[in-house]
Amino acid sequence: MNWLGDQETRWQPGLALGKLSRVIVTSDDRMIAVDTNGDPLLLDLDDAVFADYEPVLAGTLNDVNYYGVRGEKICSLRYEPLRPSLIQIRSAQFVPVSAAMQVLDFSREHQFCGQCGRSTSPSKSDRGRTCESCQLTQYPRISPCVIVLVTRSDEILLARAPRFVAGMYSTLAGFVEAGESAEHACHREIFEEVGVEISKPVYQGSQSWPFKHSLMLGYRAEWRFGDIRIDENEIIDAQWFKIDNLPKLPPKASISRGMIDAFVSERVN
Repeated sequence: MNWLGDQETRWQPGLALGKLSRVIVTSDDRMIAVDTNGDPLLLDLDDAVFADYEPVLAGTLNDVNYYGVRGEKICSLRYEPLRPSLIQIRSAQFVPVSAAMQVLDFSREHQFCGQCGRSTSPSKSDRGRTCESCQLTQYPRISPCVIVLVTRSDEILLARAPRFVAGMYSTLAGFVEAGESAEHACHREIFEEVGVEISKPVYQGSQSWPFKHSLMLGYRAEWRFGDIRIDENEIIDAQWFKIDNLPKLPPKASISRGMIDAFVSERVN
């Protein structure tokens, strides 16, 4: 399934192929510059307001090259917290903004070599950063994470994490541990977080998510047995919801919402 329409297939990561160039502006304290509508502010690459910044290329979409910059706040711009802004972002902007956040994080976190501690510089041939001393090349980190829609007849299992906006519930998710498959991670995470057993997970699709450099692997699985028993270190509530009485859900640009909507559509039709 393609959660964001055909923009994902048109996105060209790490390449400047467009006729126009736009810059996404973020700050050191995880804020993003926005316009009067609250959407990410897109500035011209040659705009004087960030002349002292070093733009990092994210990629090209619809003949527009997207760059990201990060630094101290520019006093003439309006900023909003990055994570809530991305959650509510219009789907047409999700891919370039998400990609910009990840390449900015990579550039900031890999200025020095993890092997010898010397400075690194951008590779001339790919996305990596190469050590000027030992020549070790590092690439942007991608962390696989499973996100699972658990179903039971016309019900779905949703949960709330402490960081969620008020009233919102989502599908359960967790990182894949070293040495395990994504499918095993589905079984483990669901049992650890809510204490229920599930059937064989069926892959639905994937989505990149920049907090923190995650690749969300979407699965659907049926409930097998067990009552809800939450891990209070991870979530604050979990419930079965009937498809005709759902709580506040994640925005439509998210893979979680995409899987929920697809299941509801199947059951209704």
